[in-house]
Amino acid sequence: MGSGERNAEYWAKRAIFHALALLPTDWVSNIGSHGIRRNVRLNRPEIIANARANLARHRPGASPAELEGWIEEFLDGVGRIMAEFSVIHRFLREGRLEIEGLEAFRAMAGREPIIAIGLHTGNWETFGPVFQQAGIPLTSFYQPPEDLLEREVAVATRRRFGVELLRPDASGVREGMRRLRTNRVVMIFPDEARDGHTMGPLFGRAPHESGNLSIAARLARHTGARFVICHSERTAGCRFRLRFGAPFALPERVSQDRLADVAFLNGAVEPVVAANIPRWYFLDDSIAPIAPKT
Repeated sequence: MGSGERNAEYWAKRAIFHALALLPTDWVSNIGSHGIRRNVRLNRPEIIANARANLARHRPGASPAELEGWIEEFLDGVGRIMAEFSVIHRFLREGRLEIEGLEAFRAMAGREPIIAIGLHTGNWETFGPVFQQAGIPLTSFYQPPEDLLEREVAVATRRRFGVELLRPDASGVREGMRRLRTNRVVMIFPDEARDGHTMGPLFGRAPHESGNLSIAARLARHTGARFVICHSERTAGCRFRLRFGAPFALPERVSQDRLADVAFLNGAVEPVVAANIPRWYFLDDSIAPIAPKT
C-alpha cells in the first residue's frame, strides 16, 4: 500500500501526531529531533552520505569533526520541524519567535504587490502565524508532499493561519498574478528539490527555467512586484529568529531575458541559504546539472 493511502501506518502516525499535541512544546520538538536522528542513522544511511558530500562541497576545508557536527544539526532540524507541526500554534503566545523587519514589511503590504521569498531554513512554517497576527493576508505556492498524512497536516496547518494555497503550475501562476495585481502578498519558495534533485539555488549551475526561481521572476515581470526575502533561523531548541529582508526589484532590461532574471534572483537567495546550510531542509538532495527546458 502506498503512502497516499490510509493504511495502518497512516493511522499509527496520525495517532502519534495527535498525542504529541498534548505534550509541552519543548518536549515535542526534542522528541522529533531524537526520533529522526535515530531513525536516519539506523535506516537511512544514504541521507547522511548525501548531506556529508554536499557539506564538503559547500564548506571545503572543513574537518571531519565539523562535517559530523553539521550533519547532526541538519538531522536535528528536520526532526524538530516534523514534530513542531503539532504545536506551532503555541509559538507566538509562548514567546518563541523573535521577529526582525516586520514593521517595514507591514507598511508596504496592501500598497504594492510583494513576492515574499520563503526559504526552507529554521522552521519556515513560523511565518504563517506571524502574517496572521499582523493582519497581512497571505497567498503561498506549495508543493504537496507525497505522504498523505504529511500533506493533510501541512495543508491544515497553513489554512489554520489563513494561508491561501496555490500549486506551482500554470493555473497557480495565473492566480498568483491576480493576487499580486490587487496588491496582495504572494509567497514562493525558490529553494526546492524535486525527485531528489535540487532545483534552486543554482550552486554554480547554469540558470534554468524549470523551477520556482523562474516562476518568481515571471510573476515579478508581469506585475511589477518587489521581492522580500523571508527566512527563519533556529536560535536554540524550539526558538526562532524570523527575518524580513529589505525589498528589491528585478533590474530594468531593454529586452526580456528570463535566464538573466533567474541568475539575478538566485544571487539574492543563494547567499542566505549558503549561510544557513546546516539547517537547510534540502541539504541531502543531489546538486546535479539541470537540462534546459524544451
